[in-house]
Amino acid sequence: MQKKMIFFDIDGTLVNNQKLIPDSTKLAIKMLKENGHEVAIATGRNLFMAQNIIDELEISHYIVCNGAAGYLHKEQVYENPLDPVQLEKLIKVADLNNHQIIYETPAKLRRRNELANVRITTAMKSVGYGVPKFDQDFYQHNSLVQCLLFYREDEKHLYESNQFSKFRFVRWHDSGVDVLPHDGSKANTVLRVALENGYDVENTIAFGDGLNDLEMIEKVGIGVAMGNALESVKLRADKVTKSCNEDGIYIALKELNLI
Repeated sequence: MQKKMIFFDIDGTLVNNQKLIPDSTKLAIKMLKENGHEVAIATGRNLFMAQNIIDELEISHYIVCNGAAGYLHKEQVYENPLDPVQLEKLIKVADLNNHQIIYETPAKLRRRNELANVRITTAMKSVGYGVPKFDQDFYQHNSLVQCLLFYREDEKHLYESNQFSKFRFVRWHDSGVDVLPHDGSKANTVLRVALENGYDVENTIAFGDGLNDLEMIEKVGIGVAMGNALESVKLRADKVTKSCNEDGIYIALKELNLI
């Protein structure tokens, strides 16, 4: 059997609606490793938020911050920081419109606004976390690879009408958007890390459910959409499996003859 490198999103993929890893998924990951395949995580979370999943599944390769940082054998091999000039501009627009921001390095999160509003608290709760510590000037002393910006779809014209040519905006919640480098994506870093680990594109597989997984699912050798994935993701996937609550990962890996 040709060995594969398989990348898994976390939220809505590795974890179910209760933010727990199903027993069937734990078994599937264990069996993949025993069969000689490489297992990796590709998440929008930063390393701090992903660490519990990484530790529980004993995974050594991970793409965090939607591809802005990549780790191979637990060593960072890639980082793509946000442009500092446009970041200053973004912060000014956000402050003017009372849109709250979370700053991200690969390992840390800090919030810009002292009083967390309902948008930021609700969105962070949806991924199983509270709001991070307050540090308004964190971005001035740290190289950021991603920001979380909290605005609704009907407010996107303030940011997504070509005002920020060096950023990409990917929605993950009704009130929450990832701000990424314009050339940043899970897809690019997944393929970079796979190649560095000796795997060609045709020997890569990715599982995901959200808009930030779409390009990754399209570009890898086999892209698998979870049953709970957005319809746009399912339409572009090579395969659609059951949901994260219905043993979707285990079922798909069985059908792919990988376990």
